[in-house]
Amino acid sequence: MTITGEVLDMACYSSSGASGEGHKSCADACIKGGAPMGILTSEGKVYLLVENHDKKAAYAEAKKHAGAQITATGTFSDRGGINTLIVDEVKPKS
Repeated sequence: MTITGEVLDMACYSSSGASGEGHKSCADACIKGGAPMGILTSEGKVYLLVENHDKKAAYAEAKKHAGAQITATGTFSDRGGINTLIVDEVKPKS
């Protein structure tokens, strides 16, 4: 599955809906501090981003783009109602 959207820190997004350009520096700090990441699509869907243990570099790359638009490719999983993308590849949105 390939999705494009904004890299979110799930702590701020889940608690207050924080996203967008004005939240970029906070998202970066939260993600660097260990907050889980998600991706918000233009359709308003959120996917939790999860590290693929065999492709750790892709998840690390996603961390560098907090608050920015990326295209992420990986395996979709829906466990207990949580939409998850197990990340294989990340590219900045072109």
